[in-house]
Amino acid sequence: MRVIRDVGYVKNRKRAASLTSVLGAVLLGVAFWLSLSAGQDGGGVLLAYLPLLAGTVIFHFGMQQIARWNRSPRNDNVLDSLLRGLGEKYVLVHFVPAGKRVVQHVLVHPGGLLAVTVRELDGTVTYKDGRWSRARSGFGRLFGLGGPQLGNPTYDAESDVAALQALLAEHSLNLETDAAIAFVNPRITLNVEEPEFPVVNGEGLEPYVRSLPADAEFVPATRQATIALLAQGNEGETAKPATTRRPVKRRAA
Repeated sequence: MRVIRDVGYVKNRKRAASLTSVLGAVLLGVAFWLSLSAGQDGGGVLLAYLPLLAGTVIFHFGMQQIARWNRSPRNDNVLDSLLRGLGEKYVLVHFVPAGKRVVQHVLVHPGGLLAVTVRELDGTVTYKDGRWSRARSGFGRLFGLGGPQLGNPTYDAESDVAALQALLAEHSLNLETDAAIAFVNPRITLNVEEPEFPVVNGEGLEPYVRSLPADAEFVPATRQATIALLAQGNEGETAKPATTRRPVKRRAA
């Protein structure tokens, strides 16, 4: 499997995450200073609530982004590892610009395109009646504010598919485009009922990809044009996962 990664996008996200967390810390510092310098009328204390609230939200968001972009391995690296057994007919493109959206992970396979929506959190995740939820204790909710978030994977998958379809239509490419939701943390438990998109754990992702039907009309020329489109504008890194050669037996002298 070939891997294409926009390393420039990763650098920008790391920088933005650091700046956001610093801004949040500065606002919290301003709130602390206002509370200390408040007069007896209490006006300074009330005024301190504004930077306190804003700083708390911005700081936690920045910490979430730092955890996402600075940890090793990142989600894109995890996908590389999980799908490394796929053959040369598969290309995994990370961070695809599609209109106003950046689709995080797109797999080009013999049947078309698959957007992979990744979640790295652990614990028990439930999907029922169109709603996602995660079981956590009170301490888990408090200390997990800066960690991976569940959000709405279905919405993300729908948005990725719509963005890819629009991008393909702009370039007169008609391909089967779908999405899958992958929970890649080994410590995940999934309770999922009638999801809009396939939901798999890390171990189930490659078997699911292999089960996708091929499209005879997805000819090599169209495939190459599609890959070039997905990788355009990349400050990129292109690589193949390393393969291990079989040892060569030598006769004893």
